[in-house]
Amino acid sequence: MADPRQVVKYTFVKVDPALLAWPLDQRQAAAEEFAQLLDARAGSGTLLTYSTVGLRGDCDLLIWQAADSVEVIQGAESRWRATQLGPHLAVAHSFLAMMRPSPYLGRHRHPDQEGLRTRLRPAGGRYLFVYPMWKKRIWYRLPYERRKAMMIEHFAIGHRYPQVKINTAYSFGLDDQEFVVAFECDEPAAFLDLVMELRESQASRYTERETPIFTCVRMAPAEALQLALGLGAAESGELPKLQRQVSLIAGG
Repeated sequence: MADPRQVVKYTFVKVDPALLAWPLDQRQAAAEEFAQLLDARAGSGTLLTYSTVGLRGDCDLLIWQAADSVEVIQGAESRWRATQLGPHLAVAHSFLAMMRPSPYLGRHRHPDQEGLRTRLRPAGGRYLFVYPMWKKRIWYRLPYERRKAMMIEHFAIGHRYPQVKINTAYSFGLDDQEFVVAFECDEPAAFLDLVMELRESQASRYTERETPIFTCVRMAPAEALQLALGLGAAESGELPKLQRQVSLIAGG
């Protein structure tokens, strides 16, 4: 029996600047309380956190969740609202999607790339690049074999960058966008080069929109919150610990 499809949620959060005027100990306590809630989900294999501080002006934190139902997502976000930080956090962007097999790959599998996945399995990359995506409506009127040929070219380009792993989720009827695409890697330059090459593919002509684009740095919940609340910079030495947590969502 096939695995049930997981729901995937990308929640980008912005801290109220007024919160930064709180006393240091109050900010620290609030960050610890919120981090404990996030850690509880992370420990069950269904949540990863990333910092966007200094990388975008409209958000400070990404919470990337996977769940077996939308009710689990609702329950988690409701509990966040009940914390000390809750009233001071605004959702800057929110993308809901679902895992499903690619319609263009059949039963083809490729290591760390698209496949028959119905559950999210992050690779644990240091960086995550996320964006919502829409295709032009004319794309869906093209013959299937023509679309498949263009997507095979698209996938072939991606295979030339094995250090970049793609996680595609589908939003048709669930949210405004059609897809949410998230790329993991340890070197931003590799992703930049991949995107530049993808622009030259045939399928790229049928892209309607793929913004906003978010560059996110993976951190444990406490570290990401400390950075967002002005409590200290992230330590580069945390990378090995984060890599040991690679199975967070994969085990979901």
